[in-house]
Amino acid sequence: MPSSLTLPIIDISAFTTSPKNNDKIRRELKIKTAQKIHEACRDVGFFYLTGHNVPQEICEQVLKLANEFFHLEDAEKMKLSILNEDMARGYQRLGENVTKYQKDWHEALDYYKPITRDHYLAKNNLPLRGKNQWPTNPLEFKEVFEKYVNYMINLGEKVMSAIALGLGLEENFFEKFLDDPFWVMRVIGYPPLDSSEGTDRVGVSCGEHTDYGCLTFLNQDNTREALQVQTKEGEWIYANPIPGSFIVNIGDMLNVWTNDVYRSTLHRVIHKGNSYRVSVPFFYEPNFDAKIEPLKRCLEINPVKRYDSVIYGEHLLKKVSGNFEIVDKQAS
Repeated sequence: MPSSLTLPIIDISAFTTSPKNNDKIRRELKIKTAQKIHEACRDVGFFYLTGHNVPQEICEQVLKLANEFFHLEDAEKMKLSILNEDMARGYQRLGENVTKYQKDWHEALDYYKPITRDHYLAKNNLPLRGKNQWPTNPLEFKEVFEKYVNYMINLGEKVMSAIALGLGLEENFFEKFLDDPFWVMRVIGYPPLDSSEGTDRVGVSCGEHTDYGCLTFLNQDNTREALQVQTKEGEWIYANPIPGSFIVNIGDMLNVWTNDVYRSTLHRVIHKGNSYRVSVPFFYEPNFDAKIEPLKRCLEINPVKRYDSVIYGEHLLKKVSGNFEIVDKQAS
């Protein structure tokens, strides 16, 4: 049974609100916040984020619209199947998403940053080359979610500024890697697991994994005892929702940048409650062509270089290619 220990709660308002103090006081507040984020990334890899300046109304709205979509008839949802596009953007039915070769018991809509015709992905006919598929039911789905994406990109910039300060770097250090940030957004629906079926086909809502990008911001409904995070000691703890906060976790790109000063953390979802759970993780990523390699500052802390350089987009493509196990589109 997972523990009820909690993750750190960090207020990032020093980075997200207009200055009300003089420059010296504001700088001190930023440094204190950055140190808290640094410690959370180093010791846990997960934390709750408050003071983020993303309106609660839009956070609740995206969850409501997601829930409405997932309760449509299957035929309506399948109009947005990933088979229509590039095998990545669009809808996947229950059991089509795969984690470590095991089927996950959730359905989802996946979105990626739109690309132009001259983008590397389009010119080489690669996965992610397609267009995002937006439902027309609910009618306002696209408009609300696109506004939400803009808020999340802005928040990602602020957290990366804090991470730079926490590492002893200039606040704008990561800007050259993030001036055209890629992003991924998953809209996920989790029906309750049938606990009588143990741990086979429908035993895990989402298998244990680390996230393979930079930062993840999780907006989740009020379902408790579903998302689990593994501590350094190997203990699983619940990451239950706290109203008005995001759960933030770091991904594998920050492992590389920090040469394991930070470590992305295993997490999973096992939802055995009575309600239908909805979550919307937003993945804030480096530029698609960004070269990620251990930073000099982090090599001073961990002198043995643990990673070769990696191009973010190439890393993403390798990961996405193994995400799905698609059944026939016409199957019931």
